[in-house]
Amino acid sequence: MNRKIGVIFLLILGLVGCAVVNVYVTFPEEKVKKAAEDLLAPPPSKTPQSFLDIFFTKNLYADEVIITKDLKTDSPKIKEAKEKMDSWREILDQFKKDGYIGETNDFKVVIKEIPKSSEIEKKVRKIVDDENKQREIMIKELLKINNAAPEEEKKFRKVFSEVAQKYSPVNTWIQLSDGFWTKKK
Repeated sequence: MNRKIGVIFLLILGLVGCAVVNVYVTFPEEKVKKAAEDLLAPPPSKTPQSFLDIFFTKNLYADEVIITKDLKTDSPKIKEAKEKMDSWREILDQFKKDGYIGETNDFKVVIKEIPKSSEIEKKVRKIVDDENKQREIMIKELLKINNAAPEEEKKFRKVFSEVAQKYSPVNTWIQLSDGFWTKKK
């Protein structure tokens, strides 16, 4: 009898010990905003450096290293998505200025006006599709590598859309939090 109870106890203990526990992390909005700024800021301009900049400045001062518990953004998928987005940023910004493309309030771009030229229309449709694919990869990968709680996705999209709107050129269609559209001034 004691043996049967012992076996049953061990079986129950074994089953309970195999339970999977998922631990999700939530992030304050300022951490999400910093990650969005890091990933969505325009790439630095390629201005030529002077002789002094190249040979002396970098050697005189050590690079500042700040260690914080920010969101992880160092994934190969995120890096690839950012590189692709940066590669067509100028064209995307021009289409935004022209009023063809707008920034939504959930980190997507949409066609707001169809160009009269079928050739330009094809380019606008392609860039909207390409941009949205990379943005989706970026958000999903950020959530995954940071083990963010599923309900965090809405916060990530909101903050990333605000930063994307901030870096959009004047005259871009911007979707406000209430769903209405306005042109950026």
